[in-house]
Amino acid sequence: MKKLHSLLLLPLLLAGCHSLLKKEELLSEAGFRTVTPASPAQTAHLESLPQGHIFPVIKHGETLFLLADAKQKSLFIGNQSQYQVYKQLRLKNQLSEDKLATKSLNADSSAEWNAWGGISSPLWSPDL
Repeated sequence: MKKLHSLLLLPLLLAGCHSLLKKEELLSEAGFRTVTPASPAQTAHLESLPQGHIFPVIKHGETLFLLADAKQKSLFIGNQSQYQVYKQLRLKNQLSEDKLATKSLNADSSAEWNAWGGISSPLWSPDL
């Protein structure tokens, strides 16, 4: 039973890892820089930050956006304009994924309805 639960949770864990990697790729593409901790104190601080979520920090009057990934020992840091580019890239990426999903659903649905003779068959006639 424990193995079954592990197998059921595996796709969820992999999806979570995949989305974090995708987020990190988009951050890099937007111009965020990656910082690796250079001391045990920095590593401890990285581990204490919210993991996998972008959050704002005000430093010297400037708003910076951070994403901490203690597993990869990385801290992504970007400014306001880089964060805006990231949001645009994320939206563009989401729209591309939605188009692919819609295309797949449309392909699946047309294949299913063809089994019924298609929309133009007598089965779909309004006279029924």
